Amino acid sequence: MPRLVGMVFRWTLLPFLLLLAQAMASELFRALRASGLGPAAFFHPLALWFAAGIGFRILFGSLMRRMGRDDPLEFIDTLEHELTHALVGYATLCPPVSLSASLKSGGEVELKGHNPLAVLAPYFLPLWCLLILLLGLVVKPGMQNAWDHLLFFLMGWFCYRLFREYGWRQTDLHLYGFVFSAVSVFILLLADLGLILHVRGLLSAGWMGASGRHAWHALPLAWGWILDRLAVQASVR
Repeated sequence: MPRLVGMVFRWTLLPFLLLLAQAMASELFRALRASGLGPAAFFHPLALWFAAGIGFRILFGSLMRRMGRDDPLEFIDTLEHELTHALVGYATLCPPVSLSASLKSGGEVELKGHNPLAVLAPYFLPLWCLLILLLGLVVKPGMQNAWDHLLFFLMGWFCYRLFREYGWRQTDLHLYGFVFSAVSVFILLLADLGLILHVRGLLSAGWMGASGRHAWHALPLAWGWILDRLAVQASVR
């Protein structure tokens, strides 16, 4: 019975999540344009450091394969994946019972219970980036630019891991339904980006509040459109 109630709740929540995802993407783009970036954000020095993080992992992994060796950085990716499950599990009252990580066979964590945040944590939570973000709060002022470069380099590293792990065969993404999980991860990734940009003083977080308001106001219109389509289909039959 609880599983059925949870499934109904997720499907009921999905229209709002879709509206929120669209609103967040639109508001982020508007906020970037208002800050003078817009499409030029792709050529911002920090964006280039982000791309460098992805490029470094691709080139390093290719070099290791050419040498016939395992990529040792994949162990760091596995450790981050399992630690995010465990830490968010602690934070959401589903503490880990066991945790393992290895280079050869990957990793596994067993939680005492589960919830969407703990299950999806590795796909939206850039753990190493957040650690660097917190340390940046106490870094000397003269080092802040270099710290931003390191932060965005690690964000590129995180995206490399995300590209490798995110996919239809990933069991974590099916536990609560793939569509619900995919939309939730997208929203939480944008929220993470907004938090990072805000803390580093690169972009105001006001766009996130505006996103929630726009999605909420659009919800009755969306439900009305769905009901109209259902009524049309019923009349045709």
